[in-house]
Amino acid sequence: MVDDRFAPQETLEGFKQAVAQIWLRDGQNTWPVDLNTIAHLFMDIFALELLEDIRQLKAAGLPDEAVARKFKTAARIVRLIMPLVLGMKATGMPVDQVRQHVSYLLSLVGLLKSGTLLNPDGRNLILFPGQVQEAIGGQAGAFEPAGLQSSRLLHRLCGILWNYAETVCFKTHGLIREFHGPYPGLQADREILVRDFFLLRATDLWPECRAVPVDTIRVKAVYQGLDMGIDIYNNVSTRPGGSFVQALVSFSVEADGQTLPASGIEELCRLLSGVMMAIAARVEKFTWQALTEKYAEIFWFSKKELRDELGRDWRPPVAIKERIDRGLPSQRLARLGPDSLQRLLRVSF
Repeated sequence: MVDDRFAPQETLEGFKQAVAQIWLRDGQNTWPVDLNTIAHLFMDIFALELLEDIRQLKAAGLPDEAVARKFKTAARIVRLIMPLVLGMKATGMPVDQVRQHVSYLLSLVGLLKSGTLLNPDGRNLILFPGQVQEAIGGQAGAFEPAGLQSSRLLHRLCGILWNYAETVCFKTHGLIREFHGPYPGLQADREILVRDFFLLRATDLWPECRAVPVDTIRVKAVYQGLDMGIDIYNNVSTRPGGSFVQALVSFSVEADGQTLPASGIEELCRLLSGVMMAIAARVEKFTWQALTEKYAEIFWFSKKELRDELGRDWRPPVAIKERIDRGLPSQRLARLGPDSLQRLLRVSF
């Protein structure tokens, strides 16, 4: 569903304002290496290749909705837009063309959502009403009532999944997760938050992920009195003093579509933690060149489904490694402060 309340110009400005607020709050992308200092070594090639992939898919007759679904989630497209903008700018692309490409990507986001495009009301709505009813299963039978112990276990899982996504995809962890809602519960003061995690067995990136027995996790949680909101980067906020643990009423966890019991949640927490530790131990030994190559690989992995559709290898071209080997990090863009980030955003498109 495309949010048609905005003209393209207003949508672009609204997107920039939403990103600006998040950048002011969240700051730099510094783990395990500051992305701003290395993006110049690969992002221009990534941007041009992604745009060409989309062009070829459309030339092959894929409608826009099918192109959008190749990205798997609206959240992934949103997370790719600003890196793509920086890559397009690095190629010297005129501003009007950059804006056209951003407008198109935002239109793809709209095709994957049932609600508004930029979440002005704090709701990131992906499911349509019928899908919500199917997802919650009437709520009474499909959801397990929460006590303090089970709530702590559930939110331990959610925290581990968040950290796991960041370990696998560094600061671009939004590529493999999507939080959506809040959807209305069966009672007026209750809301449903859905946390989806994808590609947990990302063995194309990390062989350590073979130890993870499932590829997807969906956490459905009913909360009372939290007054939740979700921004365009899928960050969830609550009323001041709100506690997810205390406010949980009921929940359901699905692993590859199958309900996971408490014992399964415990085991999954253990397995994910082990994989994270193994990956982190390897990352700590990486040179800055190896970190940069891995970051590039993560970005190319984010469009793997597009390349699969085209029947082409998804991995970064050899020229990326050669450029990294010859290049150096950019200290000019290291640890940009809030004012510098805002200026960069204003002039980008």
